[in-house]
Amino acid sequence: MRRRACALSVTAVSLLVATVVSAPTAVAAPPEPASLADAVARDLGLSPQQFLDRADTARRLAEFTAAAGPAVRGHLDAAGLPVVAVADGPSRADVVDAAAAAGFMIDPAAFDIPAAVLDSPVFDAIGPLLDRLPFDPSLTAGPIRASSYLGGDSFLAGTPAGAGLRCSLGFNAVDSTRGAVNITAGHCDPGESSTGSAITTGAYPMYGSLVGSKFGSFYRTSRAHNDYALIDIDDGNTGEFESNAMRVPGSGPLLITGTVDPVVGAPVCKSGATTGFSCGTILSTGQHVTMGGNVLDRSFSTSICALRGDSGGPIVSGTLAVGIANASNVGDQPSCEIATIVSMLQGQRPELFATPVNDILAENPGLTVRTS
Repeated sequence: MRRRACALSVTAVSLLVATVVSAPTAVAAPPEPASLADAVARDLGLSPQQFLDRADTARRLAEFTAAAGPAVRGHLDAAGLPVVAVADGPSRADVVDAAAAAGFMIDPAAFDIPAAVLDSPVFDAIGPLLDRLPFDPSLTAGPIRASSYLGGDSFLAGTPAGAGLRCSLGFNAVDSTRGAVNITAGHCDPGESSTGSAITTGAYPMYGSLVGSKFGSFYRTSRAHNDYALIDIDDGNTGEFESNAMRVPGSGPLLITGTVDPVVGAPVCKSGATTGFSCGTILSTGQHVTMGGNVLDRSFSTSICALRGDSGGPIVSGTLAVGIANASNVGDQPSCEIATIVSMLQGQRPELFATPVNDILAENPGLTVRTS
């Protein structure tokens, strides 16, 4: 039986989707941009090299646990050291020896493998983080800048009917049959039912309240199992989506070198159109999260604060792509400073839920994240 977690029912977990255009609303002044070094020091208490070292340790642990299967669980402890727990069974001793030989610490307590995935708790994600914006395709401006579009940049997903949602671009990628694409959040698409049809949702760059010319169209949207969408980049804009970078306001971009599965305790950072570049750690993996009538059954959660408009933004560990931002338990708050105080009063903390990027790639053969 699925169990609904009460801890997240006090403050609704909101979709990190964007702003749906309707009427102008007052917004808080954006925080000062933080460089990668500033963000990892402020949010994690680490130097950039320590951030990269811990991320690499998490990568090795992820590879080991993936190869060993469900009989092994791994996490990084508070000091960043890799710890492996091994299930009871005839091969336990061999797996423990292999983990120790790989340099991992061993949790002496064995665990039992759950009888069914449905025994996992279900976290309610209520109240979409939709930034509703007034959107009229006839009023779109011409090209605003010639620089590349990077993960974390703001964009508007709009339909000819006038619905518009402000979200964040995710990882630039390549589809073997379509060419340049971008991976973002599925709930960013207001026209999911028409995805792939003649009236599919268009994607437009946003700079403040300005909307630029369309750069692509959604061609696949998933809101069940995993929450993601794929944007097919128009031929005239492919050159602007060929980088493997995510935006770090206040400093140079972060270049993606590969992908990795989420590991509990691993340090991660996200880039989003609303809250910029910030960091935290992975709190849990394999979570069941409900968003509307859909259940995401492979979500991971992080200790990062994210707000409306951050949906779809990229999450990395070191220079490796980990996931796409989807939902938050503080998404409706006006700022992360207020969100932190409110969540503390409720006995919680800001929490960001995300879809693993490797799951998205596995569901779309021929899709690869751009890397250097």
